[in-house]
Amino acid sequence: MSAKALPPAPSARFRLPARHRGVLTEDQRELVRAHVELLASRPTAPYAEDAMVLAAHEFAKSVPGISISADRYQNLILKWKGSSRNGRAGRTLAFSAHLDHPGFLWRGTRGGVKTATFHGGVPERWFPGALVRFFDPKTFEECATARVKKTARDREKKIVAELTGFQGRARRGMFGMWDLTPGTVSGTRYRARVCDDLLGASALLSTLELLARERHPEPVVGILTRAEETGFIGCQGLLRSGRRARDWAVIGLECSPKRATARVGEGPVIRVGDAGSVFEPEITHLLQEVAADLRREHADFVHQRALMDGGRCESSAYNLWGVPAGGLCLALGNYHNCAPNGSIAPEYVDWNDHEGLVALMVAAARRWRRGPADGKMRRGLDRIWRAERERLVDSARRIAGGSTRRQAKSR
Repeated sequence: MSAKALPPAPSARFRLPARHRGVLTEDQRELVRAHVELLASRPTAPYAEDAMVLAAHEFAKSVPGISISADRYQNLILKWKGSSRNGRAGRTLAFSAHLDHPGFLWRGTRGGVKTATFHGGVPERWFPGALVRFFDPKTFEECATARVKKTARDREKKIVAELTGFQGRARRGMFGMWDLTPGTVSGTRYRARVCDDLLGASALLSTLELLARERHPEPVVGILTRAEETGFIGCQGLLRSGRRARDWAVIGLECSPKRATARVGEGPVIRVGDAGSVFEPEITHLLQEVAADLRREHADFVHQRALMDGGRCESSAYNLWGVPAGGLCLALGNYHNCAPNGSIAPEYVDWNDHEGLVALMVAAARRWRRGPADGKMRRGLDRIWRAERERLVDSARRIAGGSTRRQAKSR
């Protein structure tokens, strides 16, 4: 059976909401929309990010001044070279996002039973009855559909899904995604089979292009990693090589499960940490300053600041390898497609949060020229130090003198 005979795929509708916060111009908003569609309309899964890698190369080729390279693991390094010959000393600002999302890798047919392994964090109770759409690894075209009958674990403790209702043609190396919309906007809500982390990756592309358009004077790096959902495997490969990351300061980009302190629709989130660690303070302080400046310039701009402990992200890995990293994210509903009612459903975010994320990233790149250590918190501490230092010195002398006298008496 050919792909044309498959059940129709869920429809997509990538359009800009009429209601927005006015932080980006209409041209900028259209650019952001185009990058979301570029990535979200293509399939991906851990170890099957081929279509994403191709899209990134297409992007780099289309934007003057953007270079692209790959490490041995096909993590991608995009770079805006900067228009100034005299760049700021210190680490180069880098934004990082990953190109995969939990998904299936075809295993084969044995004894008439078709199976696929699942890679990524989805509890098994969400699997039975869920629809899967498989894609050709070479052309990225749809080639089969199936429904999950049940799951088991193999020797490596991987989830193995037994498939039923298989339609189409099995192809070697094919990979699968939940059979959900590639992306649709209703009101200001954006729903898609993948928000995490293609929205982070598309925000990275948008930011680099906007900086290129304005001839931003400083170099800025964009890192697109693979196989994040299986334990930061691509990012680990990049860091273990150690050749590039030493010169970067990273802002990790993610979609993270919403929290009481970080709600969908209330702006991008300055992520102070994840379930495993707290991020680099100087970068967090810089992002807070940038967000405050944006609020003064645009009364409708909103942002949030929260510990997003619904999972771990690559910023923790960067910090563990000695690369200073902070984080920005979008508050996400139906994390990893797990709806509260136990069904598989599209992830969702607020589109205006995404536009705010891009605005915050561009502003952070502009602010980076002055260096993260020049933050308001440091200047405030300096003022307090100047005002209070003499009291500290005088009291230290008194304490030292009293301690000396008491020691002498005790002898």
